[in-house]
Amino acid sequence: MNQEVINILLVEDNFGDAELFQDILEMSPESLAWNVTHVSRLAEALAQVDPDPVQVILLDLSLSDSQGLQTLMTLREKAPTLPIVVLTGLNDEQLGITAVREGAQNYLVKGLVSGGMITCAMLYAIERQKIEMVLHYCLKQEQELPKIKSRFSSMLSHELHNPLTTILALADLVEKLTEEFSEQKKREMNRKIKESAGPMNKILDDLRVLWHQESPEPALFNPSWFDLPEFYQKLGAGFQIQLDNHCSPKTNSLELIFVSQVKSYPVSLDLNLLEQILTNRLSKAIKYSPNGCPVQLELMADSNPVIFPIQDSGIGIPPSQQERLFTSFYGATNTQGISGTGLGLSIVKNAVDVQGGTIQVNSELARGSTFMETLPLMVSPV
Repeated sequence: MNQEVINILLVEDNFGDAELFQDILEMSPESLAWNVTHVSRLAEALAQVDPDPVQVILLDLSLSDSQGLQTLMTLREKAPTLPIVVLTGLNDEQLGITAVREGAQNYLVKGLVSGGMITCAMLYAIERQKIEMVLHYCLKQEQELPKIKSRFSSMLSHELHNPLTTILALADLVEKLTEEFSEQKKREMNRKIKESAGPMNKILDDLRVLWHQESPEPALFNPSWFDLPEFYQKLGAGFQIQLDNHCSPKTNSLELIFVSQVKSYPVSLDLNLLEQILTNRLSKAIKYSPNGCPVQLELMADSNPVIFPIQDSGIGIPPSQQERLFTSFYGATNTQGISGTGLGLSIVKNAVDVQGGTIQVNSELARGSTFMETLPLMVSPV
């Protein structure tokens, strides 16, 4: 019969009690096996919780180097996610109850324990700690929800207000002064209207994608065969046309540098998800790079998996904020004056995850960022 091995850290300075506990545990049911590490001082316990795969702690509160509830507090501060079962003397049962109120998952009274009691106490402590961690996570998510709603409302108000104002003003001018405008002026105003509508359409597209990603329905992807370098060339050319059309004649257009290791490389990937990844990443790279600075679109397709690095010369990302980059509606603090919804990278992360891929970020302030998405080939449709 396969045994479940549970690693216990026993913190007890009475060696007779420590031997008794270990003897009792040896008589556990066949389905359970205990691996006990015994230490007699709190300092030794603090050194053990980091390197060892401890799953539960049996803790005597009265040690040679620490006494009472302070022993529990110190150990919980060092290992907040580990379940702790407190050991008390016959006359200290109230101390055990107080310890549970202060964060221990259970307590045992020495001299009144049996094998079954110890087993139940520790298994209960492990399961209770799991439930407490889930509840803590749910509470944290609930507390974050008002902030997310506030950021979402602020983003929509800011990102949609300016282009709508421009469109309405231009439409009003066209209606009132259309006979006085030359054909060139009309084309210019029409171009400005389209430019203003473009960002709004992008926001709505991102929200639609995010809604599908956050829905309870399982994420679907549909791989199909296509030539990856050909797709890359078309994508880069399309972005270059947009840049040429949107950049002022007085400034230099951003330069897209396409680097490919192969001329032809048939792959089986989800074309829509790949387009979501690359268009979001290219849009951000272009947005955060100064005029005249290159954005490098590279393809590393000489092995499985395929790697898609995109490098910009932009403002970079503060190191302390890189872990939250893929959170919806989150934006780094150094992007003041640069509009954005905070949705693009969360969409990228989900599209990469759905295909079993990974994403790495290398960034340096004022020198730019490189995002490297890695996707396995021959993804099977779900």
